[in-house]
Amino acid sequence: MSHHWVLSRVLPILLCFGSSLTWANDSAEIEELIRKKQWTQAQQKLQLAIKQNGPTASSPVSPQFRFMNSQILAGQGQVGKAVQELQALIQEFPELPEPYNNLGVLLAAQGKYDEALSALTSAIQARPHYKIALQNLGDLYSAMAQQAYAQAKNAKEGPMLLPLPAPSAVTTNTQTLR
Repeated sequence: MSHHWVLSRVLPILLCFGSSLTWANDSAEIEELIRKKQWTQAQQKLQLAIKQNGPTASSPVSPQFRFMNSQILAGQGQVGKAVQELQALIQEFPELPEPYNNLGVLLAAQGKYDEALSALTSAIQARPHYKIALQNLGDLYSAMAQQAYAQAKNAKEGPMLLPLPAPSAVTTNTQTLR
């Protein structure tokens, strides 16, 4: 009876512990491949990890694996699919700042500054001291400023511009102060 109890109680715990170690190892390896921009190998490793660790009806693909998938898709030039994956993650997990941040970066790279601003602001709202999102927001503001200066530089002076309105306040001169 004690042998049966060990098998029925302890073995599942050990299996769960072992599978979480496998998941952690897979995750670290995939992240390393992503850092090295080895997109094909990262995608293969991710697909294998998903196959080994789920999905099931009770355990869908983890948000971390889906996030990594978006990074791989973007790295492979499949930006549209990466954006869709990030938007789906945001819908399911609006409290996570990382999908907002990466979505903001992808949108900014496409020149969609207003949408990028919204995404990066949401990332910072989710985690106010999120350094990477704050840096990306600064970069976005810089790009927006450069765009505004370029537009101003290319604006033509002439009859198409409205004249400046007259000042609304009357100024005094030194003679009226006497």
